[in-house]
Amino acid sequence: MAKKNSENSIVSPISVSPISVHLICNAHVDPVWQWRWDEGASEALATFRNAVDILDEHPSLVFCHNEAVLYQWAERFDPALFDDIRRLVKAGRWAVSGGWFIQPDVNLPGTESLIRTIAEGRRYFRDRFDAAPRVAYNFDSFGHSGGLPQILRLAGYDMYVHMRPQAGELALPADLYRWRGVDATTIPAYRIAVGLYHTEHDNIEERLRAGVALALALGRDVPVFWGLGNHGGGATRRDLTAIDAFIARETRVRIVHSTPDRFFEAVEEAAAVAPIHDGDLQRVFTGCYTSLSRLKRQAVESLGRLVLTEAAAAAAWWRAGLAWPETDLRQAWNLHLFNDFHDTLAGTCIEPAERDALAQYGRAEDIGRNMALESLAALNRGSRNSPALPVTVFHANPSLRRVPVEFECMADHRPFWKGKWRMRLFRSDGREVPCQEEQPESLLPFNNWRRRISFVDELPGVGVARYYLKAFEIADARRPDRKAGHGLPADVPSSGAPPSRLSCRIAPKTGLVVALRAGVGKAGKELLAGPLFEPLVVEDTADSWGTGHGSYRTIVGRFRPVCRPVTIERGPVRTATRSVLLFGGSRVVMDVVSYPSWPVLEFRIRVTWNEERRRLKLRVPTALGPAASLFVEVPGGAIDRPAEGEEHVHGRWLVVEGRQAPRRGSAGTGRPAASGGDAAAIGIASCGQHGLDMKNGELRLSVLRSSAYCHEQGFDLGISPRGWKFADIGVHEFRLLVTAGAPASVRAMMPGLADHLAAPPAAYAHLPYDAEIASPKEILLALKPASVRLLACKHSWDGKALIVRLQEAVGKKTKAKLKIADVIPLSFAPFEIKTLRIEKDGTWREAALVEETPT
Repeated sequence: MAKKNSENSIVSPISVSPISVHLICNAHVDPVWQWRWDEGASEALATFRNAVDILDEHPSLVFCHNEAVLYQWAERFDPALFDDIRRLVKAGRWAVSGGWFIQPDVNLPGTESLIRTIAEGRRYFRDRFDAAPRVAYNFDSFGHSGGLPQILRLAGYDMYVHMRPQAGELALPADLYRWRGVDATTIPAYRIAVGLYHTEHDNIEERLRAGVALALALGRDVPVFWGLGNHGGGATRRDLTAIDAFIARETRVRIVHSTPDRFFEAVEEAAAVAPIHDGDLQRVFTGCYTSLSRLKRQAVESLGRLVLTEAAAAAAWWRAGLAWPETDLRQAWNLHLFNDFHDTLAGTCIEPAERDALAQYGRAEDIGRNMALESLAALNRGSRNSPALPVTVFHANPSLRRVPVEFECMADHRPFWKGKWRMRLFRSDGREVPCQEEQPESLLPFNNWRRRISFVDELPGVGVARYYLKAFEIADARRPDRKAGHGLPADVPSSGAPPSRLSCRIAPKTGLVVALRAGVGKAGKELLAGPLFEPLVVEDTADSWGTGHGSYRTIVGRFRPVCRPVTIERGPVRTATRSVLLFGGSRVVMDVVSYPSWPVLEFRIRVTWNEERRRLKLRVPTALGPAASLFVEVPGGAIDRPAEGEEHVHGRWLVVEGRQAPRRGSAGTGRPAASGGDAAAIGIASCGQHGLDMKNGELRLSVLRSSAYCHEQGFDLGISPRGWKFADIGVHEFRLLVTAGAPASVRAMMPGLADHLAAPPAAYAHLPYDAEIASPKEILLALKPASVRLLACKHSWDGKALIVRLQEAVGKKTKAKLKIADVIPLSFAPFEIKTLRIEKDGTWREAALVEETPT
């Protein structure tokens, strides 16, 4: 007869083996996938109730579950169930495992988004259950960033468990190994080697036999993950009967009901000397880098808005005494984090779930806009003594301070019906700033009553800049040329900024950039071997995941120009040239925006896409030679990607580096540069375009793909029209930023450019400020150099201090200076993340990533 051991686990009475098979019972509940979130919540309640009932019936069982959002649903929708869970956790029968808010995609979210996913989960579980799991896991995520080991260690984890990529997709040195990330942080990791993270209705004995065989072969403990999963489920009574019978027969190893933490404790010594895997864990499901591109763009922009909003709230709390909006901020963050879930952000869910996610991003944005406006109003100290047309700009990107700003405003309460009028911009102390008037969103014949204003200025790292606008009647202004856009009056002051070292040439027939040079005069050599961002229609018959597809390079069509390009804006700040290109029923409208005093080309692209089972790529043919290398951002750091033509994932920026050499003939001939020459680089910042490939010096950036929604390759779509829903059909708008130059300077600039693209300065026209109290610039913090990135600026969890989180973002050992009241000198190892706690009296210390207490 079987008996219980000290861990409440059943073992054979004659089993004395030091080797154990750890049965880790779980119930994988995808909150969203083939269903919407409310069905996911309902299933979570049913699965948790089933777990409670079976735990009460079977005293040896231990149930494991993570994802704080599921527990929050239980707490809200079924308080009695939640009380049962707390009872079982206290008794050691229910293990809070993993400890994250959700099981996110870990290739695509931003670094701070992953940090908050972990912090929100760990804080919740510590508060509700006094639980702090040592082992993190993401069973089903489709690849894992090489920046994750550092984040895991900083969050207090001792081990990481995953299933993907599986053995046929990525060779690892062992199931138990040490994972060394891009910053050289190492953490023990385990890839599930017996089956999957779940079992079926009828294969528990097969998994038990496989687990025993593996344990005997390795001579150490191994885990077997079991329980019905995906749409919940967990343990079944039939499986438990089979497990009890198997345990009673097995005499070679111990079989224990266990947890991930107990498994780690059993193999901790072996893990300390396990073989090492360097870098990230790739590749699997390459379609997920691009599927449901609207969600991917929203995720980047949503994170940028949240970081900016939080920084504005921190500035208002620190400098104006405004109460910290804890409840609203947490709601906005949780709406954002929920959509980092791996079947949502990766683009494998159904179309109604996509609509839900877009609506949730919209709710988070609305909450954030309310908070930001409240913060800026507090910083502006009221409406007395305000200029007639005030402009307040909030900036939260200290890596890139001299940047373009744009906003719309009304020229006056009513239109100027007579005469010609021009708006001029002044800092609040009266110094004029060159600005440019442009076409607003509205299309009304009211003598430019509404205006779009653009300017470039030096902004605070984190803080407020204040301006005002005045309208001046111009008796002898140059008549605007409708073909060339808004004209440039002769009396516009100079910006005083040095000229940009970046120059380009636009093809007169297509409107595409066909020449790009970095440097002045003869020092500037050609960087392109063909048209920049030429749109390519590429064959893509893969399912939503891209199962079995490693590359997408078969071109089935090219967009052709409809007409000659037209200059739509020209002035002291920037020039914008528009081209329109067609392919079949699809259209691309591309605006190329150049700045005389900013070394960046901006591309504003609007795509109307009507191609099923195809993808859109943008071509970047560089003149940096066939040996050009590719360095890209990933969550938590950056990494080199191979240039072999396969599809790879990246974050928000990339740098192509190689050797430029002079060549005969005009630019755009398609001939790559010769070997040798000066080192040079092209940097591209994007916003949700995560898939790419590169071969022979030519990069192709994936923009969108029209696979069928939530389609797995085993389902035959057929060849006749069936009316299936295809993703990414319709209108898409996005921007890209391009710079070029010496590799080190381009690398250093990219984090700031990507942050600018995700969250440009927030400009508030018409928001009053007290000009006698509010200064022209109000600076919360400044930071140097540009390669050190601000991840977060916020109120501490305990409400007493300012938290500033920074990261060295390009992989270079760096000394930095952070200035708040006094200068704080800092030293960073490559890719190092630091969380600083600054008290109200100005003292500071490094702090724990999650708890934010001094270390």
